[in-house]
Amino acid sequence: MLFLSDDAIAGALDYPGLVAELDLAFQDLAQEQAVIHARQRSRVGDARLNTMGGIWKRRGVAAVKCYTSVAGQFSFLVTLFDTHENRPLAVLAGAELTKYRTAAQTALLANKLVTQPLNKLALFGAGFQGRAQLEAIISVLQCEEIAVVDPYVSIGWCEEFAKSTGIRTHLSAAEAAVRGAGLVVTATRSAIPVFDGSWLDDRAVVVAIGTSTAAGRELDDVTMDRASSIVVEWKPQSLQEAGELVLWSRREECTVKIVDLTELYSADAMWPRDGIVVVKSVGTGLSDVVAAWLAFDRLDKKHPSEVSP
Repeated sequence: MLFLSDDAIAGALDYPGLVAELDLAFQDLAQEQAVIHARQRSRVGDARLNTMGGIWKRRGVAAVKCYTSVAGQFSFLVTLFDTHENRPLAVLAGAELTKYRTAAQTALLANKLVTQPLNKLALFGAGFQGRAQLEAIISVLQCEEIAVVDPYVSIGWCEEFAKSTGIRTHLSAAEAAVRGAGLVVTATRSAIPVFDGSWLDDRAVVVAIGTSTAAGRELDDVTMDRASSIVVEWKPQSLQEAGELVLWSRREECTVKIVDLTELYSADAMWPRDGIVVVKSVGTGLSDVVAAWLAFDRLDKKHPSEVSP
């Protein structure tokens, strides 16, 4: 069986290309031309086993991502299948693939939801995934300032990022970062809210991607209460896994509209444009299918003798 490494996948993928493919896949999901295979979780002691996947008719592929979590450390593999010939195509390492698809989805949704010039972006958590979020967002949106909230990130890293991108990038306290930010992205593993929702600008877009369990949340009740709309990927999964929704104390009595991508990509849908918009991402298997197909397809075209069975 062909195996594609993280290094090979990182060399094959780029954010604008993946954003475009995800856009197509979510259009197809709304037209029942793609399907999401919901995440399944099993646990014994400190060891967890998780699976998720999907089918994408347009590209003739299906995939399943299988990953373990032991003591907070993750290990990912993705198996990609050809649905036309009904055969496996490859096994892909999943760390870079997961990084790319998560960040590209944020970029896709931010590009659709941020309606004003993005003068300031606030990022909570600048680790492996947080830095990918920045790279993906600035590949599709122009930004003047990035305020980073992370006690483990150095001033030097911010200076290097600013030098390489031309965007003023600096460390910040939480309140100073959030105030005046048109886009706030949280990419932490925090189980408790990372900022006070009262600091948000009245037209801010907030994207929370750091947690995918019902027991943790990066956003507080104030943020959720102030939102005019809450966007999730897929309600059957998100309403069970998103701690921001599960732990939201006033969810049942609030009139905030919760919509998913199946609804937003339907023919007559209107993307939310007014007030605070919250995007809560827990990840879907369809995004893994898209990223796996794109990496395989590009490597197959570049080095067909090495990729094709």
